[in-house]
Amino acid sequence: MAHSQRQAFIDWMKVIGMFLIVFGHVIGSHEHLFNQFTQPIYTKQLGVAFFIFIMGWGLANETSSDWLQVVYKRLFPIYFYGVGIALVVSVISWFTANDLNESNYLPFAFGANVLLNYFPANPSTWYIGTYFHVLLLWAVLLRHISFNKWWFLAAIVCEVVVRALLIAANKDFIAYMLLPNWLGVFLLGYCLAKQGDCGFSRATGLVAAAWLLGLLLWAYALNPLNLDNDFPFRNLPDYQGHLAILLKSMVISSIYLVNTWLAFQLARRLFVSKWVSLIARNTLLIFIIHMPVIYAFTQDFYSLFGYGDAGRLLWILVIFFGIALFSEAITRAININTIRDWLWNLLRHRKVPAS
Repeated sequence: MAHSQRQAFIDWMKVIGMFLIVFGHVIGSHEHLFNQFTQPIYTKQLGVAFFIFIMGWGLANETSSDWLQVVYKRLFPIYFYGVGIALVVSVISWFTANDLNESNYLPFAFGANVLLNYFPANPSTWYIGTYFHVLLLWAVLLRHISFNKWWFLAAIVCEVVVRALLIAANKDFIAYMLLPNWLGVFLLGYCLAKQGDCGFSRATGLVAAAWLLGLLLWAYALNPLNLDNDFPFRNLPDYQGHLAILLKSMVISSIYLVNTWLAFQLARRLFVSKWVSLIARNTLLIFIIHMPVIYAFTQDFYSLFGYGDAGRLLWILVIFFGIALFSEAITRAININTIRDWLWNLLRHRKVPAS
């Protein structure tokens, strides 16, 4: 069943997810309370899971018969702004550090970055490569099959096993970026594609309370185990071997799936908000720009407002809302849809010279 109206849950999950990502990049210590609720992953990783889920939901509801145009429309703004910001960062880095930050371009080379065991210089842009591979999976396979629960269960098994094998091979960054790490939440969106907004009600509070209680109980259970500070996945220092790695991979998938499902159930029961929609439509530039901003200005900001929790929270709000407003101004000045459509028509209808 296709949904003709804009779904408010998409905006809410984008805003919550992006806030978790920015928050996690400013307050990244594994010892901070923020990172105690989702061990052995870091809480900001739920933000990525939310975006992948939304992608699955949207592609499952896609009605266009032109798969190439669907892929093009989804990739164009990411590549347009992503490459543009990468060029700006290269120019600044060249004059300040004699470094072009070449790794920032790898996500645009068919997602080649996910095969390297490190992030690009602008680390959050690793996601662009994975985004491309998710679209490729949909275009090549998913749009041709009758998706059902058996496909979903097979994907979860694949996710757990591939992640475990890569972690065992000390390829943790690849295990995190590679498509199998996100198969579960992507296909969860597929499974729930017939569900949409259901409106604010008493159930909203119950779902929120259940999610919060679950997070608190998980933190209470896991904190005494003293997981280490490895990234992107933490370990139980006293438990080694392949079985422990497999168990950890199963736990990671469970955390992704349970929290994303609860976030969806909460978001679809929230109200429509023009302010949430404003932030949501600007999450792309928040995602691309926030790490260069953090690298460039954090120390200066803290020297003015302090290094304590109050200063950090203020810095998070400045980054989050400041970039959103900057993005809104940019997107109003540049009609990216016009550029996208002009280029599409040019590529599809160009005349081939006679031989």
